Amino acid sequence: MNIKDSKYIIPDSTPELELGPDWLKERRRSARHNFNEQPLPHRGIHLWRYTDPNDLIAFTHKAIDDVVDYNIPNEARKNGVIVTSLTKAIESHLELVEPHLYQLVNSESGKLEAENSTLWRNGTFVYVPNKVTISDPIHLTHHIGKDTSSVFPRTLVVVGKQSEITLIDEYEGGPETEENGHAHINGAIEIVGMEASNTRYISLQRLSHATRMYQTHRARTDKSATMLTIPLAFGGSLTKQNFGVLLDGAEAESRIYGLLFGSGHQHFDNHTLHHHAHGETNSDIDIKVVLKDKAVSAYTGLIRIEQETRNCEAYQTNRNLLLNPGTRAETIPELEILNENVSCSHGATIGSIDPLDIFFLNSRGIPTPEAVRMIVTGFFASTLKQVPEDLRERINVFVAERLEGV
Repeated sequence: MNIKDSKYIIPDSTPELELGPDWLKERRRSARHNFNEQPLPHRGIHLWRYTDPNDLIAFTHKAIDDVVDYNIPNEARKNGVIVTSLTKAIESHLELVEPHLYQLVNSESGKLEAENSTLWRNGTFVYVPNKVTISDPIHLTHHIGKDTSSVFPRTLVVVGKQSEITLIDEYEGGPETEENGHAHINGAIEIVGMEASNTRYISLQRLSHATRMYQTHRARTDKSATMLTIPLAFGGSLTKQNFGVLLDGAEAESRIYGLLFGSGHQHFDNHTLHHHAHGETNSDIDIKVVLKDKAVSAYTGLIRIEQETRNCEAYQTNRNLLLNPGTRAETIPELEILNENVSCSHGATIGSIDPLDIFFLNSRGIPTPEAVRMIVTGFFASTLKQVPEDLRERINVFVAERLEGV
């Protein structure tokens, strides 16, 4: 593909380039330049071998605003937590936004990240002051347009020192059929967990069928901070997501516990990254996948430990459960360890339900469909324990709907 093909060039007349103060306009223009100069990722390179990037370029469609509903607990409002559009936050809380915006996801991160860095509109900003604990979750719901549109959500979350927050980031909507084409989403999430903070971030993707999603999530944990990331994916026709955490302080900890359930001809491509940039840090990854019909999943996961970052612990697991012939799962867990004073392991499994398990449950009077539901629910159980109870109930409903007819 010729990178100068006008189909993949953001023109200088693009209205988003004029949004925001001068410093933001400059960053948008720099991102536009990087987007136009970078070629599309080559299908032969590691992270793009399973997905065609041509299917995820979004701006050729009609761009619309990122419409977000905020469900904010009263205790958050009383304790000075800020939840607003990123555009408004730049106007009224510049000192909180400017040091962090574009620090973790920017035009140097890749071509599609440069696209988002140029074209995002409203965005979302969440700020938790120091020493504030919010027990109930803050819930963001992104509503995607029903037509063949493009939306570029951008979320910045800053969690202060010794603070605690649970954030649910939900994506829903989009066209139901492919008759008129697909809706496109290209999202970016940046999360900063300051010293001794505790952040729980839950991403729920339940988009309608004719929607394609590309999303890059990057978080940073400072000294003694903990970060729990839970990617949950059920919808869309094509979804490629990248979840990564930079462990940047002693005793920082990150866990990524994800699950997805694919059916029909859905295509999922997930990548995780734990980058241990400081010694005495800990990480764990556990990604679970269930597939039926002709659904496809690809997973690549990287643990990187630098030469001077000693006494780290890092673990990574990907489990894939295939409910019928015709599904396909690919899994590539990786370690990039530049010193020997660490404790690391990785593993992956791909398989179907053991017929003996079905036989065991049948022999106790449980019909096969109910037996399958029990096995799949048990497969997901350890991950679902990490999410709030009301959301857990909704996910159990999603799973039950997907298992109809199995």
